[in-house]
Amino acid sequence: LGLIVITGGLGAHAASQLAGSLARIWGRADDFLFNPDGAQNFGGYILGELAGALLPLLGVLFGFALLGGFAQGRPMISFSRIAPKFQKINPVSGFKRMFGGQGLFEFAKTLAKLIVVAMIGTIILWPFLPGFETMVGIGPTTIADLSQQMIFSVLTSVVVLVAVIAAADFFYQRYSWTKKNMMSLKDMKDEHKEQEGDPKIKGKMRQIGFKRSRQRMMQAVPSATVVITNPTHFAVALRYDHGAMNAPVVVAKGTDAIALKIREIATANGVPLVENRPLARALYASAEIDHPIPLEHYQAVAEVISYVLKLARGGN
Repeated sequence: LGLIVITGGLGAHAASQLAGSLARIWGRADDFLFNPDGAQNFGGYILGELAGALLPLLGVLFGFALLGGFAQGRPMISFSRIAPKFQKINPVSGFKRMFGGQGLFEFAKTLAKLIVVAMIGTIILWPFLPGFETMVGIGPTTIADLSQQMIFSVLTSVVVLVAVIAAADFFYQRYSWTKKNMMSLKDMKDEHKEQEGDPKIKGKMRQIGFKRSRQRMMQAVPSATVVITNPTHFAVALRYDHGAMNAPVVVAKGTDAIALKIREIATANGVPLVENRPLARALYASAEIDHPIPLEHYQAVAEVISYVLKLARGGN
């Protein structure tokens, strides 16, 4: 881009200045003595003449170089890049980088880019070749103008081509990086297993824990004071020890098959069964095993336990 700006905008002016400088240099060649001092003076004069024409061009190139660096990323000073490292001068590591699979691929890709750019440049430059024969008899200013047109055409085409190649290479590099760093479905499953545990094992552990909890619950049913039932779908076993407990405690609860098992164990161990559908449903929904019943059920449960105790005393 910098060269296009130079040839398109500053090229004519710079070429004119350069042609004038060269003409003045050749015109004053006889003014300098051919000895060490004369050669030094002549060299200084040449640099002074060429500086006026070349410094603006070099400044534009330098500015575009900085702009390109800033466009790719924010500037950062890092002395670690210039720190001496053995790996950088190790010939074995260098040969591995150059002749490894990735190194050879990058070399082939770069070579292909250069060949394509050279071919396009040659195709564009070919129509200008007959014009070189006519440059023998024309002045420096005309030569500069023709050279500017030729260079501008070649550079514009090459820059467009390089931009297309760079865009294609960018998307290819992005695709390669994504594919290289993308985990497969199996990798994701394995990582999930490592972080969360195997779902099958966790499910098996939950089943074992539930089975053990149910066994402990069934073992506590014989110690219950009363079992409140739905009568078939819900069963809640309560234990109350007057003087030792502030409130009745739920020792077991369940629905359907578990409720049936609770009733069977209670009947086998002489634990009274009391049918109270609303209370059985409410206790099952709100009370936790091995915890006292909620405060809002105190009155209803107290009436049931009082009834059971009266039956027990009457039986005695």
